[in-house]
Amino acid sequence: MTWTIARKEILSNLLSYKFFIVLLLIVLLVATSLFIMHRDFRERMADYQVVRPKPGDPIALVAPNPMAIFARGLDDAMTRSFEISVIGIEVRAGQASGNIIYSFFPAPDFLYVVRVVLSLVALLFGFDQVSREREQGTLRLVLGSSVSRAKVLAGKWIGNFLSLAVPFLLITLLASALLMLDTNVQFSAGQLGRLALILALSLLYIGFFLSLGVLVSALTKRAATSVVILLFLWSLLVFIIPNLGTLLARQFVSVPSVRALSEKRQQTWTREVLLGIGKGGNWADHMRTISSENDRLEQDYRLKFERLVRLSRNINRVSPAASFLDASSEIAGTGIGEQSRLKHEVVRYKDSIIDKIISDQDAEKRGAQYPAFIYAPRPLAEIFAGGALFDTAWLVIFNILSFALAYVAFVRYDVR
Repeated sequence: MTWTIARKEILSNLLSYKFFIVLLLIVLLVATSLFIMHRDFRERMADYQVVRPKPGDPIALVAPNPMAIFARGLDDAMTRSFEISVIGIEVRAGQASGNIIYSFFPAPDFLYVVRVVLSLVALLFGFDQVSREREQGTLRLVLGSSVSRAKVLAGKWIGNFLSLAVPFLLITLLASALLMLDTNVQFSAGQLGRLALILALSLLYIGFFLSLGVLVSALTKRAATSVVILLFLWSLLVFIIPNLGTLLARQFVSVPSVRALSEKRQQTWTREVLLGIGKGGNWADHMRTISSENDRLEQDYRLKFERLVRLSRNINRVSPAASFLDASSEIAGTGIGEQSRLKHEVVRYKDSIIDKIISDQDAEKRGAQYPAFIYAPRPLAEIFAGGALFDTAWLVIFNILSFALAYVAFVRYDVR
């Protein structure tokens, strides 16, 4: 009986104007998003080919991540040029598309489409599943037979989920296949596996909002009331809580600005070189002092920043939108954890360069060749251990809890 009700819901959706509007919306948004992000990636890749360091240059630079087409995250910050000197690490601008319009209207990536638009579409599919049929009188007829309420609810959920998930997956896979026809965009087998995981997380995320829509529909008597309540909850979960969590975290953890850090490094350089050498002393000793002072400043900054990030993410996890965004961006290799790992590797690279500069004071005069910077992204096991597994489990818990509450509300629902 469950599948009979599910087929009935699918057929009802296929014959409704709502389904075709949603289908058109998914096609336009997914296709537009991937087209814009693909073009942006190609432009940033072209910039990378121009600014990539020559062999022997003490510069740390990584190429743009093709997964940024789906989950842009912090890829812009990660593809900046990190130039190593005795003062420390000088960060240059990354590979940018050059379109200043993006400064006012950021290009929405695939995660933005799922997080904002498809969550709202899922609510649209679930907001009237109970209250509307009560108003029409069909719910009383269905429940008047020997069919259990659990089967009715499961059939409704499965039918509406498939009505939304199947077109979404087909359109996304088709757009991704067309994207891969470009020889300039090469996805490895591992990256395709990561894309599959992101799609699975997207379905979990959509399923939660569908269950939330059914839950509110089972708590109200009128579909119009369900819409108002769900719009408030959607705004709260998708926009307000994630931003509020970051603001609250800043009240408890103070992090110095990057500008203050740069000025402090410059002060150390002035004290040790311009003033210290004039008073005498070994050049190598002054360089070691500068390096150790800069390391201490960088470590203090990283510890405070990582503490801020942890607190902010823990607060934001109240919202499934934040958990979905964090887990998906980390899996794509464009998240906060990946950026933190890159910064640690750049610091290690800097230490090796400083040691070479100190040990060979005339290195520049002889045209010394420094080792190239090589960065290997984190494997999936390390990503999941670093927090993505918790975010994924949190999304599963959100789904189970919302559906369980919807079931309880539906069992107690008065169909009169």
